[in-house]
Amino acid sequence: MTCSCLLGYDPGGDHSHGLALCVVAKVGGRWCPQALQVATVSTVNEAVAWVESKAAGAAILAVGLDTITEWNSGSAGWRPANLWLRSHYPAVVKTIAAPNALYGSMPIGGAAFLTMMAPRFHHDGTQVTEAHPKVLYHAMTGRKHTWETDREFMAKWLLQELSPDLPPTDFGHQDHPFDAALSLLPALRGLNGDWTLDLHSIQNPKTGDRVTFVGPTHYWWPSPDPTP
Repeated sequence: MTCSCLLGYDPGGDHSHGLALCVVAKVGGRWCPQALQVATVSTVNEAVAWVESKAAGAAILAVGLDTITEWNSGSAGWRPANLWLRSHYPAVVKTIAAPNALYGSMPIGGAAFLTMMAPRFHHDGTQVTEAHPKVLYHAMTGRKHTWETDREFMAKWLLQELSPDLPPTDFGHQDHPFDAALSLLPALRGLNGDWTLDLHSIQNPKTGDRVTFVGPTHYWWPSPDPTP
């Protein structure tokens, strides 16, 4: 019997790529987490190799990634999703930058990972969803993402959100594995139809045309209204 899983990825740069793999099973018509494992690796190549080793023979149903999964052709590369998030969550607006101003592994490593994994995702029929862990955490809890000082609460909260039956998970001292696991939430909730707001479906005449590079993707979000 083929195992089914969800994948989370946080491209954090050299020695800081966070990964999360969640085994799921169909229970009462819903995909439910059964087991979770996380890791930190050094490069995109190692991230791809980790996925292929851990998910060999498994069907990857959905993946959540902290990276830009599609672009827009307007000023500064702004996308409707970015502008929507900035207007709804002013307390964390500094974490939502213009795409053209982004640098580092988030846009480059994330796009490379998506492109390298695209054949596997297409083969498995994987639903790809963008994630923004730091804004998502604030949207769902009303708190700021402060892993250095709040990791015990954050880890417990996330495991409860994924499934109360998951055993404790050691995310380590860096926040990358946690952010990868948090990116599993939109993958899971979108797959189960719990979250129906897709930020990629928002239209804004100021942002130009949508530009996709790995096929259709989503940006599942919990609610049109912020929790705070």
